[in-house]
Amino acid sequence: MTTPSTLSSWLEAEPPPAPPRRKPKPPSWMDGAQRHEEYNPLDLENLGRSVEAQLLRRPIEPLASIEPTLGAGVYAIYYSGPHPLYKPIVKPFGGTPIYVGQARREGERKGTTDLNAPTRALFDRPEEHKDSIEQVARLDSDLDIQFFHARYLVAIEAFVSLAERVMIRHYRPVWNTVVDGFGNHNPGAGRFDKQARPAWDDLHPGRWWSHPKRMKKPSARSPEQSRQLIKAHFVGIPAQVASEDATH
Repeated sequence: MTTPSTLSSWLEAEPPPAPPRRKPKPPSWMDGAQRHEEYNPLDLENLGRSVEAQLLRRPIEPLASIEPTLGAGVYAIYYSGPHPLYKPIVKPFGGTPIYVGQARREGERKGTTDLNAPTRALFDRPEEHKDSIEQVARLDSDLDIQFFHARYLVAIEAFVSLAERVMIRHYRPVWNTVVDGFGNHNPGAGRFDKQARPAWDDLHPGRWWSHPKRMKKPSARSPEQSRQLIKAHFVGIPAQVASEDATH
């Protein structure tokens, strides 16, 4: 901090000499200069990241008791239980989601929805996941609903899918990128015999609509193959390589 006495002495003294001129840089000096890509806040990736950042500021709530919420948006589900397959994402809590999803108004994809009408999409979608987990937990207590929490963000629907894609690419949630089917809906009457059970349901059986006597066609991937893929995922082996190994 400059004191009055220091400033006074500087003012009373003779002006200091000018510093020597810098030597001119050779014409080639820019060859080794750093080159950074210009940041564009309106780039789609950056827009998605901004929604992700806002989501991560939201508090984590127990999945079993999400507060009723109106709106569409994006959400992340976290696991903190003792299941041996998912130990790598348990700590730090809330760090890596086990699943990321979006909730959009019905008819939005076809452009037939009323954007001014209230929607409970962002509440209903996690509720579906809650039902799935509670059914599975009857057979596997390591997946009890108490071990699942969620963050969610009400967002403009134009950015919902974008934010979901960015987060999946960033975190590679295991129930999005390795074991498919957690987010599947009940296929409905008349379709049970036409569709194979999702890999997630063969790995974690218990959902009423995927019972082998109802959906008789098994997944193309066995539970053991899914387990191997999950283990490979957490040590960084590309999923497609691990998938080939799991089939031999």
